[in-house]
Amino acid sequence: MKIAGRNNLNEFHEVCRLPRPNGEELALTMRPLPLGFSQRLRQRGIAPPSPPRRVARDSSGRAIRDESGLAVMVADEQDAEYGLALEAYHRRVAVLAVAESLQADAQIEFESGAPDGNAGWEAYADSLFAEMEESGFTAGDLVQLCTFVCRLSNLTGEHLTQAAASFSSVIREGPG
Repeated sequence: MKIAGRNNLNEFHEVCRLPRPNGEELALTMRPLPLGFSQRLRQRGIAPPSPPRRVARDSSGRAIRDESGLAVMVADEQDAEYGLALEAYHRRVAVLAVAESLQADAQIEFESGAPDGNAGWEAYADSLFAEMEESGFTAGDLVQLCTFVCRLSNLTGEHLTQAAASFSSVIREGPG
């Protein structure tokens, strides 16, 4: 597809400036995410976890049953393991999006190599997160980078906004 004679509308990039505590700025060149980014995440096994299910109970603690006599099951979104899995999912989406966008910056090199094929992407995302953390990135930096990528990619919500929101609670709590 060509628009106004051009094959690729995303052949542009912008510089994101992250303020540092010493008053300097870290300038990172970023590009928009491609249209198929979310689909590639799912193909690579990066998908939100499903909450575990539990039996619904009434106020006296008895199991609620449907018209067939079967116990009614409900999603247990308060489950601690589910919460950790959801946080890991959001973190992985965030760092993979930022790493993809940072491919426009010739000065950025990640030590972790992207896996071949569709396996190993969760571990790769976790490794990228560790690299970013070791490089001195903060939770606020990741939120700012995700917000910048969303704006640059004309994204209004879903994955990256959720990913950024999962880090905002860390910012509100302060350093730990």
